[in-house]
Amino acid sequence: MTMDKTPQLRENESPEALADAPAGGERPPDEPGPEGDPAAIPPDTFERESAELLEELPRGGLGEFSALAAAAVQEAQESPESPLLPRPPRTLADLGLSKAFLTDLALKILHYSGTPSVSQLTRRLGLAPNIMQQLISALSEAHLVEVLSQSDLYTGNYRYRLSERGHARVAEALERSRYAGPAPVTAEQYSEVMQRMLAQPQDPGRARIKSILNELVLSAEVADSIGRALYSGKAAIFFGASGNGKTVILERFASNLDGFFLVPYAIYAYGQVIRVFDQSVHEPIDGEERAAQMGEYPKMDTRWVAVKRPAIVLGAEMERGSLDLAYDPQSRFYQAPPHIKAQGGVLVVDDFGRQAMTASELMTRWLIPLERGWDTLTLVTGEKLTVPFRVQLLFGTNLPVKKAADDALLRRVLYKVEVPSPRADEFMEILRQTCRHKHVLVEDGALEYVVERLYSHPDITPRGSYARDLLGMLVESAAFDGREPVLARESFDRVFKLFVAQESEEVEKHRDGDGQV
Repeated sequence: MTMDKTPQLRENESPEALADAPAGGERPPDEPGPEGDPAAIPPDTFERESAELLEELPRGGLGEFSALAAAAVQEAQESPESPLLPRPPRTLADLGLSKAFLTDLALKILHYSGTPSVSQLTRRLGLAPNIMQQLISALSEAHLVEVLSQSDLYTGNYRYRLSERGHARVAEALERSRYAGPAPVTAEQYSEVMQRMLAQPQDPGRARIKSILNELVLSAEVADSIGRALYSGKAAIFFGASGNGKTVILERFASNLDGFFLVPYAIYAYGQVIRVFDQSVHEPIDGEERAAQMGEYPKMDTRWVAVKRPAIVLGAEMERGSLDLAYDPQSRFYQAPPHIKAQGGVLVVDDFGRQAMTASELMTRWLIPLERGWDTLTLVTGEKLTVPFRVQLLFGTNLPVKKAADDALLRRVLYKVEVPSPRADEFMEILRQTCRHKHVLVEDGALEYVVERLYSHPDITPRGSYARDLLGMLVESAAFDGREPVLARESFDRVFKLFVAQESEEVEKHRDGDGQV
């Protein structure tokens, strides 16, 4: 991958050089930012969002800062290093970030945090205590921050605030970007870690897949086809009429995937920040679960988060902008697209074919990168970022497969599984289980009566969801009558008449030649 070379902060470089250096390597956006002292910037929506962003780091007691700072160095020297996990940086230079960017980021966090302690800055920047100590020392000697007070006389956990010089510098920093979250990893570091992570085989969870399928009423043949497609870890299309369980199958499979994955808080590329970690998608693992998943290597670069394998479910509401980096001209940083946030996990596209873009456009955007193993992201400034890419892509559609996309694209999806409407005996079992779940009493012979009425009706093809829908109506009807819900011939006929659209003969007689009344 080709990247621009950003200046590095060397161990022997003076703090004054850190303070006075221009934001080299950073590309100012086209839109002008706020002017003047940042303290005078009125609170707005972004201020609230920044406060939330600063609180996103997983919390945990830090204890005494001085003890932790010393212990961090010792542990980094004594703890075994994992060949898979990113190595903890030892110095500011090891972070790989430009000195101007680190200065700006620390000052912005100070600006939005008020008067944080060193331990709070450590958590909010996502840096190890010894790295944070080096950064604070450099900022203090450069007169960008000043000590406000000691929060604890014995720990030396000082509180800091921006100096007059720091206020001037942070005003310039906010004009370039308002990102004020944990320190990002470089694009090179992201690619290196992704290559290692994606090279590791992931357990698809054979037992878990079978457990999901056993909870559903499916024929043995259909269940076997679904299981093999999910277990493959490859792209698959599940097709068939709506209401027969495709969404349920995909959502249950996507939830609580086995294994773990590493996600950076953000990526730094071409002087820009791309935010990746998303609390609505990524679930951090810690404690015993982390030890069980990651083995004997608890230490790693704290700019990364160990999470449960991610899964994202997108529906018909997905827009064209979801396919690429999303740039916010107000905050002046990027959000990673869903398929990058789902790296190493599962990306489900439900209601495939009903999105704002064409089905072929959507499949082309993801299937081609999946096939070659890498994806290209384009910044608004024109630079392109190439990253390793692998995700299990699953489509659910009501369209016939041949109409979903052309043959060239369908050829790239090896697994195509039909989820058909249930047979009469299968529907009876679905109805029985739904009655039990909804606590609906069943009159003798009522199940057989319902199945006979549904499967003999000339205008409908029963779907698996009909059991849930009809019983929901029956429960509501019973509540209207002030009775307990009971599935009987009479109660079913009452709701079935409302469920099936039937036009009267008089309406039919008055239709004109154009079908209008």
